[in-house]
Amino acid sequence: MDKRFKPQSPAEQILQRQALYAELELTPGLPLKDTIRLIRKNLRLTIADMAKLTSVSERFLQDTEAGRGNPSLATAQKVLTPFGLQLGVVSIKPLS
Repeated sequence: MDKRFKPQSPAEQILQRQALYAELELTPGLPLKDTIRLIRKNLRLTIADMAKLTSVSERFLQDTEAGRGNPSLATAQKVLTPFGLQLGVVSIKPLS
């Protein structure tokens, strides 16, 4: 947990996670780098905390958030799974 913020109660943590899920539902085509950053910022996690939770390296998270990473699908899923999320396919333009 990022030490710049005061600790949240369990109820506050639940509300924070629900707000995160609502925001993710409103932006279904969000790139992986932006999704990772959104999760991390909304849940007040440092890169080190998120690396521990997801069992990936800090460097991987830094590179991915900066748009320099090229993660495999398995690694990308590994980052999302602890937060109850999974990768999916989204159409970029409506079918006619």
